[in-house]
Amino acid sequence: MLNNLIEEFKDKVDLNDYFSYFNFEIVKEEILSSNNNLIFLLGIPGSGKTFMINYLFNKFPDKFQLYKGYEKIKNNKTLLIDEAQLLEENELEKIRVLSDKGLQVLFAMHLKEGEMIINKPQFASRYFQKIYMKLLNFEDFKKYIIKKFRKQEKEELLNEKNIKKIYKYSKGNFRLGKKIIFTSLNLLDFALRNKLKYKKIDDCILEMSLMQIGLKWLFMNLKKNVKRKKL
Repeated sequence: MLNNLIEEFKDKVDLNDYFSYFNFEIVKEEILSSNNNLIFLLGIPGSGKTFMINYLFNKFPDKFQLYKGYEKIKNNKTLLIDEAQLLEENELEKIRVLSDKGLQVLFAMHLKEGEMIINKPQFASRYFQKIYMKLLNFEDFKKYIIKKFRKQEKEELLNEKNIKKIYKYSKGNFRLGKKIIFTSLNLLDFALRNKLKYKKIDDCILEMSLMQIGLKWLFMNLKKNVKRKKL
């Protein structure tokens, strides 16, 4: 019943899924206009770093190359390295040396590990640029979600009140927000196919979704906070 809508929220890098939001455009322009040989793109998991890397490579193939091993690096393009915190120390150092010789390199890294690498002597002593992928604000998040439901003509399945709850549960993390909706839609699809009482994504469906993906504690904490405010 809901297969097409469920597919919209799978955790995958799909460049056809591109949508413009404020921080993404700022980061994109900062990267495109940068004259620094060392660029660090930092953000927590799920903030959009991998999508940005793939977007740049596919949108501007004459300017960017994806890292596929040290021996395959071309000096005439900006080197894009996703999950750069996973590089071996010797490989990281080889790439750093190439940047000293004029190669522009963009390291996409998790925020915490990235800051640690930046503080290493071989990087801290050089001129570099740090760019941060920020989490979505609520309006951007809502715009994306509504667009997906509207595309499949299923807007009645999720109202703004519960979009706000999903945003709170995910704390603005794009990947986690999609995962919550993906799980909720699978549960709702099961209910509709088996003629159970659920007709849309409501509080009960959301709670079951959080339990399924291991976020039951988050739901309970939010409920406690709401009760305290009422008191």
